[in-house]
Amino acid sequence: MKLSSGKIIGLVVAALVVIAAGVAVWRTDPGDSSTKAAATGTVYTCSMHPQVRLPRPGKCPICSMPLIPTKTAAPAPTAAAAKGADVFTCSMHPQIRLPAAGKCPLCSMALIPTRAASPSGTNGNARLELSDAALAMAAVETAPITRRPLTHEIRAVGKVQYNETGLAIINTRVDGYVERLHVDFTGVEVRAGDHLVDIYSPDLVVAQQELLIALENRANTNLIASVRKKLELWGLTAAQIDDLVKEKKVSDRVTLYSPIKGTVTEKMIFKKSAVKAGDMLYRLANLDSVWVYLDIYESELAWVQYGQTVEVVTEAYPNEAFPGKIWFINPVLNEETRTVKVVINISNLEQKLKPGMFVSAVVRIQVLADGRPAPTGVAGKFTCPMHPLVLQSLGGACPVCQMDLVRIPSPANAFSCPMHPAVAQPTAGKCPLCNMALKQPDPALAAKPGETNFLVLAVPVSAVLDSGLRKLAFIERARGEYEPVELRVGPRTGGFYPVLGGLQEGDRVAVRGNFLLDSQLQIQGLPSLLYAEGQPGTIGHHHHGAATPPPAPSPPPSGSKTNAPATGHEGHANPPISKEHKH
Repeated sequence: MKLSSGKIIGLVVAALVVIAAGVAVWRTDPGDSSTKAAATGTVYTCSMHPQVRLPRPGKCPICSMPLIPTKTAAPAPTAAAAKGADVFTCSMHPQIRLPAAGKCPLCSMALIPTRAASPSGTNGNARLELSDAALAMAAVETAPITRRPLTHEIRAVGKVQYNETGLAIINTRVDGYVERLHVDFTGVEVRAGDHLVDIYSPDLVVAQQELLIALENRANTNLIASVRKKLELWGLTAAQIDDLVKEKKVSDRVTLYSPIKGTVTEKMIFKKSAVKAGDMLYRLANLDSVWVYLDIYESELAWVQYGQTVEVVTEAYPNEAFPGKIWFINPVLNEETRTVKVVINISNLEQKLKPGMFVSAVVRIQVLADGRPAPTGVAGKFTCPMHPLVLQSLGGACPVCQMDLVRIPSPANAFSCPMHPAVAQPTAGKCPLCNMALKQPDPALAAKPGETNFLVLAVPVSAVLDSGLRKLAFIERARGEYEPVELRVGPRTGGFYPVLGGLQEGDRVAVRGNFLLDSQLQIQGLPSLLYAEGQPGTIGHHHHGAATPPPAPSPPPSGSKTNAPATGHEGHANPPISKEHKH
């Protein structure tokens, strides 16, 4: 349908009249809405384009979405906030903080009440207050700080091996031939002194004849002693030589005897086989005790000590634990597995443990009040530097190598690392594992003479927020009031940390919901886990890492144009205003 030119002119004139009337109305009250906005501290922004901040409601000039009210900035705490007045926030968008109940302007979820944090609590820490409704929504749970025995467990896998001090090799010291095998297969158990093999040796026959001739000719004592020594070195026992002297009869074969009690684990000869001096004939192993080599990870190495008790379990006997003690810690770390070999000595009189078995082991270490592992009971005793298995209450000479035994020092006054308690030395210094300064035990935490302090002030792991640089916990000062405190704790032990500072017995700490409490402190710009000194409060979305949104524009002066400019991103020009929003 076509309109006449007269009608078109009439419509244009009517539109101009309407526009002129609107301008006149705006000019009659130019600062009313902006004045109210300035008085209330409210501006209107777009949830999709937070750089748009206008003093009155309307639509976003970029996407035409309805503008939502928000505060101009994070003002200084008001008297109401200082008293803990309720504000309402969104559980999904905690930057939304409104003075009245309603729905979240971003996701339409119901706002929940909370309280502004008190300016300071004990020792200047911020104190957060929650209303009963907010407390129920946050589901904060608390637990008391108590003293309890703590046991650190190390679980490891390993393998059963021979006790190297109980191995023996039977060899021949003369050339000859095997005449008879008394032990003719592997696995046979022998006792010390049991015969193993008879060997015919022409050289041995000649040496026996030399001794008899020297005795008949009444040679000097030195010559007779020299011939006897030769026979002993060739493998004859003193009893065999005495029989030779008494009977005056040369034996054409020599019998080799077992020097130890053990099991034949390897046989390298056969009947009528020729042997050379130095050839190995048998390998024996005493299985009354075995060694278990455990692989201890680098992170657990600080807890391992000489003399600790270990329980070993095998698949063959899953319901039986074999106790043993740590007697040697390998000084070299395996770079591929990041583990260290730890040797366990286990009594095996029933010989249930077989070399080659795979085992799993657990080391249970009692923790002292200062977070260090409990002593193993070997302090003050004497041991041999070359043979750690030698452990006795009195000093003297080592029964194996005759070296002087050394006294094992007591760790009571030693300097240790707070993070690696097993690192201890008699003088001050730095930890070789983490380079922290070594410290002596706190006298307030140490046990009195004659007693062991196994009751440790402990905090649940779930109560500790750890940033890697500092640790925090939230103490419940009253119902709905929580105060963050910085902690000093020892190494984790199961589900607890030993408390070295920051908490006292009887304090109640948040064990659930503490992350939400810390987030609330961050939102309000108060000291928190990541910001020890606090940070400015934040409202709305931030772009390009801006700390705070730009301030609201000043109300337009009287006689100015009606279009209020939109504030763009920092460092960017204002985007062009589109009349149509397209997706």
